[in-house]
Amino acid sequence: MPLRALLCEIKGLKPEAKYFLVRFIQCFGVTDPVCLGVKEFAKQVGVTDRQASAALNALVDAEILICSLVPNNGGRQARWYGVAKTFLAELNRLPVPVGAMHISAIERLMVHGGTDAGQYEEEGISLAHLRARKKPGGLNRVNRLLMAVLLCSADRCGVVRNLGTLQICKATGLSKERLRNRLKTLMDQALIRSYLPGLSSSVLAGRRNSVYYLNLNHAQLEGSGQTTSILRVVGGSTWPGRLEVLQRIRSVANSIKKDDECAKRSLGSPVLEVFAGQGLLFYRAFQALMEDYASQLLSRHWLDLVGDHLRTRFDDPILREQILKDFKLPDGPQGAEDTDISAIRADFSGQLFGLAYGMALYFKELLSKATNVPFSELDFIIIHQPIRQGYLYRALLVRPKAEQGWSGNLIIDSSVTPVSVRRLSREQEIPLEQLYAYCLLTKPGRPGNDRQ
Repeated sequence: MPLRALLCEIKGLKPEAKYFLVRFIQCFGVTDPVCLGVKEFAKQVGVTDRQASAALNALVDAEILICSLVPNNGGRQARWYGVAKTFLAELNRLPVPVGAMHISAIERLMVHGGTDAGQYEEEGISLAHLRARKKPGGLNRVNRLLMAVLLCSADRCGVVRNLGTLQICKATGLSKERLRNRLKTLMDQALIRSYLPGLSSSVLAGRRNSVYYLNLNHAQLEGSGQTTSILRVVGGSTWPGRLEVLQRIRSVANSIKKDDECAKRSLGSPVLEVFAGQGLLFYRAFQALMEDYASQLLSRHWLDLVGDHLRTRFDDPILREQILKDFKLPDGPQGAEDTDISAIRADFSGQLFGLAYGMALYFKELLSKATNVPFSELDFIIIHQPIRQGYLYRALLVRPKAEQGWSGNLIIDSSVTPVSVRRLSREQEIPLEQLYAYCLLTKPGRPGNDRQ
């Protein structure tokens, strides 16, 4: 029920009141009314007395909570608060959030007292004292609410792909402008590693939602048992041969005008013709898509990635189908036969599949420099970052396929001889400037959609 309350839309409700509602349901459930004073509510929920009073009034006015006055033995009237039956019926009609993988992290995050709240409660220190100790830059309740909403849709490695801006605004009560500011704050506080802004394009099948890379290794989340291994790779050349086509696509996307049909036809490749003139924002979204495809190949087919000359023997129908769904494929010239159009589309999707294969093979060759790591037992995510230096620096997130599996952090530098492989037990051991350099974190003050 708290997850449904977290994701539901309540028009006109401010984020502060929405946070209080979720905490109310976390603490007291939805079946029995609760008789507490404002101070007791504030202590239980983890907010100030003024915040508790304002939230209770807002929720009662919105008919989310019902307030009943009941005389007690002392003659004074006690206030009982409970979840309104009409709102509870609305919650029950909402679909059960399926696939939420970070429930314990969400529950822990929503306790407005910091990562050590449980420890302080055991020591008998109240949340009021804990709030007084709050350090600058700590998470406030609205940022906790936003981060919890993002975690609801995050995959095993903390990547959010299928949550649109409008959905986030409806769930949190934030305006688009406030949402942008809050996302920047979460990046500055290292809870969001980076993000890729959404995009609409004539060659993409529908609008692409923004992609958020959450930091599951953050101190606010790590204690829940969610750990993410980091594989940082330094390649040996700026542009590996099998990925030079990325540079060509970037060039035609940025340099050729959309209406210059003659220039497009002179390119001699369905992929280049379709992407010509789309611009750098499109190219960045395209690059992220290719990295997602390569991540899937690494995760599902590590042992099958054996060399470019053997790619004709390899196939992944799931990925090929996804490519066909993600792009609006070319129809061919006017009056073309169906067989010709089918051949053009097959060539288009085949080129993208080949590029994803080459990218996956490139990463496998680099990662294989590290011995005694069961790569075939891991799931991979390539963290997207703008190409400023070709493919020289890349970072990956990995999780073991099994519940218990390999965990660690590697820094692989194949630009030196012999190849350097450093092993670290925790991401926190990596210097901050290196975390910025490899796009494991976004440097404060730098927008998430920094130029390529």
